[in-house]
Amino acid sequence: MNTRYSATSTAVGKRTGRALRILFEKLAAAPWRAFLLPMKNILLIICLAAGLLAQALAAPPYPIGERLAFNAEFIGLIPIGMVWMDITTGVYNNAPTVQFNGRCLGDFKFYVADVRVTSHIAVQSDQSVYHYIEQFGSERRGRRLLFDWPNNQMHYVRLERDGQYRLRRSVPVTPDVFDVFSAAFWARRMVDPVVGTNIEIKVIETERVFHLRCTIVERRPFVVKGIGTFDAVRLKFEALNLQPNEIFKGFLDLDKDIVVWLEATTRTPLYMSSKVPFGIFRPTVEVFLKEWHTVPGFEPRLSGTNAYYRN
Repeated sequence: MNTRYSATSTAVGKRTGRALRILFEKLAAAPWRAFLLPMKNILLIICLAAGLLAQALAAPPYPIGERLAFNAEFIGLIPIGMVWMDITTGVYNNAPTVQFNGRCLGDFKFYVADVRVTSHIAVQSDQSVYHYIEQFGSERRGRRLLFDWPNNQMHYVRLERDGQYRLRRSVPVTPDVFDVFSAAFWARRMVDPVVGTNIEIKVIETERVFHLRCTIVERRPFVVKGIGTFDAVRLKFEALNLQPNEIFKGFLDLDKDIVVWLEATTRTPLYMSSKVPFGIFRPTVEVFLKEWHTVPGFEPRLSGTNAYYRN
């Protein structure tokens, strides 16, 4: 297990250490006040520190080196492309990061889309620091999100018609906001694969922050055609901070009712389906896991005898 990049453990552990150090420094500077501090407050501080430490130790690391490949099909019949995702180490602003990469190559005969996505989460703070998505092919699009945490802002930069990237807007954000792509990998570590449990996360795609709840609504053996059967869970997503009469339309041009199945042990995506824009059309596209390069400590629990993966 690669504990070096257990970003949450590192960040929470450092925050706990700083809090305890400040407390001890204040008590040392004014020792007579220590006797005036109620014992229950001391116990609360100790319990808080212990809780934070337990959370840090429990947070799993990211599976650095994992690579996933998916087939994309139109209504489960017509092959239209491939999807790739991988997790590596990176650097942003001279600081180490966990880097998430994705690519979607779709060929719908009269419409071609080659979409590249990269997100960085800082190792030290476990926060989103940089995200970009670019589309090539029949259309050219692009945007970048730059997180300025000292000022609690996110700078939204978009590719304009003249081919130049320009700042569109700076948006105030709280420290618990993630870009859409890295949010999926961060949440994957925190999901408890028990029906009825949920986690909440705040995400931003361009200018609006959505507070999402992700709930496990089903668990059963799930067949991935051509690979095998896995112990899997299905997720449901809902936005909690909508305005009156506002409709949540989803992210990355996907449908709000996207269907996602995860392998229960590692919470690795096995299957997704959603309506996806191809020019003026929005056909339902299904994405199936095709190949899974695992890393030690993140192997799946197999339910079928024909399941295939690489390590």
